[in-house]
Amino acid sequence: MKQILLILTAFFISCSTTQQATVTSRKTIANGVDIIEANYTVTKDGESLPTRLFIMDVTLSDKVTILATAAMDSNSSIKATVEEKTAIAPISKQLEAMQSNRQNISVLGGVNSDFYHIKKSNMVRGAMYRGGECLKGELDGGENLFLVFKDGSAHCMTAEEYSAVDKSLIAEAVSGRQMLLNDGVAQSEDRHLEPRTAIGVTKNGKRVFLLVGDGRRKEYSNGLSYADMIHIFKTLGAYDAINLDGGGSSSFCLSSGNGKFAPINRPSDRAGERFVPNGLAVVVLQ
Repeated sequence: MKQILLILTAFFISCSTTQQATVTSRKTIANGVDIIEANYTVTKDGESLPTRLFIMDVTLSDKVTILATAAMDSNSSIKATVEEKTAIAPISKQLEAMQSNRQNISVLGGVNSDFYHIKKSNMVRGAMYRGGECLKGELDGGENLFLVFKDGSAHCMTAEEYSAVDKSLIAEAVSGRQMLLNDGVAQSEDRHLEPRTAIGVTKNGKRVFLLVGDGRRKEYSNGLSYADMIHIFKTLGAYDAINLDGGGSSSFCLSSGNGKFAPINRPSDRAGERFVPNGLAVVVLQ
């Protein structure tokens, strides 16, 4: 953990768009799962602005994995067409439902994932799998994916790579939009700041980084650009990374005890956590 902290601090100080950074909290919440929080300052149009950053560093093992969440922890909540209504719920409630329904796991926390048809059908934009079951196979604007295979490894991949995958090997999958890193190569230089959720994976598929950056509150946090996230993921050691749904959907939730979960970030919607169709949960298998 100390090594991660030193690398992050060195990155923040040296990044050309960042003037200062302070890692404010670091803790291990389970064997192989660390939480990092940081304040750092970016410069936009000559003005120095703060951003609040949250990272979950997950080493996958026979005990630790990542599962796709859904409203009521129900596969039937996810619909594959816009003619049907996909159920939505805050990520904290999705995690609570998963913990309540599954006695063989301990849910540690999670983040939001797919872009979706907000305020319409709520259908997720990309493909989604849970427990090896394909709930939606088409990529309708969900251009890239995060997958956990049945062998326990994780991968971020393009639509083209997904089309060639043996689907019987997929355990869990959600979709994102922009590819940030592909085979270690940066895919964007965009520097527009927004609240962001993103995910990165190391080359061997055994280490996953879940990232949330708060935004839209000038005095507190101003968000991340694609370029910011690319630099962060490369510094952490990710080989592939994708951008997930951001804006008011960005939520980074942890257990608050007694089967309850709450965001430790500040979602940008005035009402708090946004109701979304799915997310990603980091869990320990019992």
